[in-house]
Amino acid sequence: MSDAVRGRKQLHFGAASPVGFASVALFLSSILPSPLQAQSDAGPVARTSPFEPEEFGNGPSEEMRALLEVTLFNIDVLMLTIRVAPETGARLQSLVSGHDEYDDALADSVAAVMLDVEDAWARQVFERDVSLGRLTGGMVETAEKAAEAGWVTEEYVDEFAAGLPNLFGFLQERGAKEGDTIYLRMTGDRVRTIYETVDGEVLLDEVGESAEGRRASIPSFFAPGTRFRKKLVESLLDRS
Repeated sequence: MSDAVRGRKQLHFGAASPVGFASVALFLSSILPSPLQAQSDAGPVARTSPFEPEEFGNGPSEEMRALLEVTLFNIDVLMLTIRVAPETGARLQSLVSGHDEYDDALADSVAAVMLDVEDAWARQVFERDVSLGRLTGGMVETAEKAAEAGWVTEEYVDEFAAGLPNLFGFLQERGAKEGDTIYLRMTGDRVRTIYETVDGEVLLDEVGESAEGRRASIPSFFAPGTRFRKKLVESLLDRS
């Protein structure tokens, strides 16, 4: 059995211990039987916790941002912030140097760097209330783009999509509220995902480890055709 298949089976059966997952919309691939308030072995989290690495995001190409909007009504939905280590920032800076405008070739180069990165952090803050269906729909859309790029398999996406209603069951009635935050911390193939409410309550804190899960986490935002890719690359250009 391959690591990817083993990870997908954990999606359905590994509720008692850390399990494999993709990102949030982020891919996540574990199922929780109820809202999870216990902390993982990585330690407690708070808005001023070391979970947000102090050494990340200080250089001009160490932070990228993308504001997801409902285009028709120009409504802000989600603010995504990605921060990387100084060495990754230097690689990104060398790519954007001399570029004034976004183009697909540049975006492909940035995506290649992020796909290779094994140390990164991301924060997704909801700018308005979002239903569970809309939240999971966005996650599946991003997963499908990653699969189209060949970064994850179609089987992985199918298992991921099937597990989302259970994984985010704690949002069935509540939904995602304005100010809620999803954190991702990627170190090697290990990815930690936290869902924190606007009031500071942790409803999800899980760690998963697999190569496919890593590619489906923070790197997935840079897959061709996602709603985040162009804005993330443009933010690099703005800061360079």
